[in-house]
Amino acid sequence: MSHQNRSDQETPPVVVHVDCVIFGFMRKALYIPLLLRSTVDASDPFPDCWSLPGGPMRENETPEEACFRSFEEDIGLKIEYLEQLYTFGALDRDPRARTISIAYFALIQVTDKPLIWGKDARTAQWFAIERLPEGPWAFDHREIIEMAIRRLRGKLSYEPIGFNLLSAEFSLPDLKALYDVILGKELDRRNFYKKIKATGLLHPTKTVPSKRGKPTQLYRFDSSRYQELREQGFAFEI
Repeated sequence: MSHQNRSDQETPPVVVHVDCVIFGFMRKALYIPLLLRSTVDASDPFPDCWSLPGGPMRENETPEEACFRSFEEDIGLKIEYLEQLYTFGALDRDPRARTISIAYFALIQVTDKPLIWGKDARTAQWFAIERLPEGPWAFDHREIIEMAIRRLRGKLSYEPIGFNLLSAEFSLPDLKALYDVILGKELDRRNFYKKIKATGLLHPTKTVPSKRGKPTQLYRFDSSRYQELREQGFAFEI
């Protein structure tokens, strides 16, 4: 009886995808863009399903490069912050082929620029994270979103990543509203302001008129100073 060495056996092809949860902060809520998949491709097992921006990684690009390309192709957004989230590799996640997804989450500063979408989608829309569509969903994208939300909430208290969701100049009420929304709870205003000012990373820039009469102070986050302090062992805690 002949035996075939495992090294001689044909290895089945594996398709590598990148998928990304893109967070944007607007109207005092946290939003993510989703694509409604098209019915044009008869081989697509998830027509008329909601999905994240992303797609197959090309042979000549890194996962990060694939993310930035797909952002531009799928929805036309500029990313301020990108972080790898997790690798999803359930055997049945794509009925067409063995597919692994390298998932990311990203943060952007939202503008009035409308979303765009490619030929593989019928439309693209922003959804508040507490009002996501019921479905149907493509692949395991709802699971990816839930993990990304947990990661963002966890990192917010010990890394200043939230500033990537705000304009370059912002007010303390804007910053607190961001933290309240992401953490899902109302923070004590006085204590929050005290802690954030104590970091020494906010620089006042200018004041703007306020409906209450007293001008509102705007600030800028000093990212360069944060990196210097971080190398010295500084811990950002809110």
